[in-house]
Amino acid sequence: MNYLKVIRNNWKKCTFGAVATAYGFHSLKTHIEIEKHMRAFATDVQVNCQSDHLKKVLVVMNPVANKKKSEKFFKNYCEPILHLAGYSVEVLRTNQIGHAKSYIEEMATLPDAIVVAGGDGTSSEVVTGLMRRRGNLCPITILPLGRTVQAASKHFNLLGVKDIEYVKSLCQALEPMLKDKCKYQSVIRFDVINEEEGADNHLKPIFGLNGFSWGLLENIDSTKDKYWYFGPLRHYASAVSRSFADNLSLKTEYVYTPPCPGCVDCISEQREETAAPSGLFTRNIFKYKKNSTGPAKILVKNENCSNRIEGSIEANQININCTQNEENFSELESQFISSLKPGWEFIKKIPEITDSNVLPNLVLKSRTIQLYPTGELAADTFYSIDGEEYDARPIKVSVIPNAIKVFC
Repeated sequence: MNYLKVIRNNWKKCTFGAVATAYGFHSLKTHIEIEKHMRAFATDVQVNCQSDHLKKVLVVMNPVANKKKSEKFFKNYCEPILHLAGYSVEVLRTNQIGHAKSYIEEMATLPDAIVVAGGDGTSSEVVTGLMRRRGNLCPITILPLGRTVQAASKHFNLLGVKDIEYVKSLCQALEPMLKDKCKYQSVIRFDVINEEEGADNHLKPIFGLNGFSWGLLENIDSTKDKYWYFGPLRHYASAVSRSFADNLSLKTEYVYTPPCPGCVDCISEQREETAAPSGLFTRNIFKYKKNSTGPAKILVKNENCSNRIEGSIEANQININCTQNEENFSELESQFISSLKPGWEFIKKIPEITDSNVLPNLVLKSRTIQLYPTGELAADTFYSIDGEEYDARPIKVSVIPNAIKVFC
């Protein structure tokens, strides 16, 4: 009874002590589990992943990714494994937008592999830098060190305690490279369409892996960090702030060509697009070099490849992603969402918006698609290409099948 009396008279101190003790035990348990997993993984690397000769790997590190935690995670859990496997590690710490892109593009000799230690923007720069080179390209591996990847985790880390599942995901991302398991992956190419008279039509392309996003849902997602004081509810707060906006729709005209497994016309068009380009894509200037890569393939004539289908639409959100269809070749899937209306109906759909489960009203399958934004609202918006913002201008999006090797 004396213990109960002490607790009742000092319940605030007892509560604080209980929480601190629970947190300490949880931290200790997580630390022990991480150490146990890393030792087991290091043993497996020593036995099965030792290289006969020294390999060079370039690590493209975005030091400010994930609230400046990406470099710490890499040095604690990834870099020691690379050294243990016999890799010579060179770390490129990016210090501005476009740094990784220009560095990889201008390298005299590519390393044996490139490790992307950052978010979607960093991976886009690495892919763009590689695609602007000539000759064979080195494979890449992408570590889940960006905030976008970590935000997808279902595990909530209490007071910043590291999650054992996240550490395991880093090891799983490295394992294919250590065991030299890679496959070809298609990339998406973005070209600005310059309609001004006398202007150079060959503008510098941007390449990406994760796709294109433009519209209301992208705006909600990009501004959610402004509502950081709502904690895990900041995405909901960002959506609520747009519930009664005056205009939620974008107007655009589009022209697309049907999906094609690869034919003579496709190759001819790609060669014309990669001939002697000059100019700039948005604000940055980059050199572009013709790239030819990917496995050899017998080309045939596809009568439908050059067909052009035109249309126009008013939509809240446009998403373009690269998918693998039932016939086992890459195509673009363009989703147009136009069902979001301001008011209470919008508020009812907020759970679907935050979970990215809003069903599209129109889905187009294509090899290429061109967008021509119209209206005053388009001038004040931005495209999101692999998480990086670019001015909304007429743009051509196309898929390049089997363009690069990715460890996976």
